[in-house]
Amino acid sequence: MLGSEHAHASDYARSHPALTDAQTGLANRLHFELVYNYLFEAGNRGLPFSVMLVSTGSEDGADAAHVRAVGQAIEETTRNSDLVSHVGSGRYVVLLLGTNLQGGRIAADRTEMALEGLAKGAVCFGLVAYSSDIKSSQDLLEAADNALLKAEAAGGGVEFG
Repeated sequence: MLGSEHAHASDYARSHPALTDAQTGLANRLHFELVYNYLFEAGNRGLPFSVMLVSTGSEDGADAAHVRAVGQAIEETTRNSDLVSHVGSGRYVVLLLGTNLQGGRIAADRTEMALEGLAKGAVCFGLVAYSSDIKSSQDLLEAADNALLKAEAAGGGVEFG
């Protein structure tokens, strides 16, 4: 892990409960939206970043310990600058700061290895890099979601948006 002497985003979130999801210990929706909106604006000024959606085959109502374990496994594969958040139904979103699609693919491979034996179903990824062609933050998330839906329909793997 890069910069282990520096606090990971989740360490900061745990010390700020208003930014932490109680079930997973990961960034909550408010924390995700604050960082995501900042990143989208920074992307408009040239900062590269990617959005990686991860599906683990879990359904709504999965026990909290499993959701937390999967989230922690995903988070352990990320860098200190990345942000992981649980979005429900066995899905997680990862903001990969300073990362293009090739770097995102490496992150997906690491995450897939970390989830081996832990995920309840096929591990699927929807991966999109910020581009100035994408006009809104919602469009970027929709592109990642569409890529994830393709990966789920294919039974696993990585799809690019």
